[in-house]
Amino acid sequence: MILDEFESAIAALGWKASDFCRATGLHRNTPSRWRNEGVEIPAWVPQHLGLLLDLKRLHAAHTVPVSPNGEGWFMQDLARLHAAYLVPPSAKAGE
Repeated sequence: MILDEFESAIAALGWKASDFCRATGLHRNTPSRWRNEGVEIPAWVPQHLGLLLDLKRLHAAHTVPVSPNGEGWFMQDLARLHAAYLVPPSAKAGE
């Protein structure tokens, strides 16, 4: 993954680099090191972002527009996953 791909992925999530760092436990300067010092982006980063983007697509596909079939445990699980993984850490309640 190159830096442009990283930035596009977090933008697609509606996040900032600082949100990604908070969510993953990275130091807030890590993306700057990737950009300015040529530090390689770890292999887990694109995998993690890919999963988050897949989850976002799944959430969007089943909630917009609201489906009459989208009730029960499936929608509850989808809402829980959305809140747990897609809401930027800085925007979560209680922080």
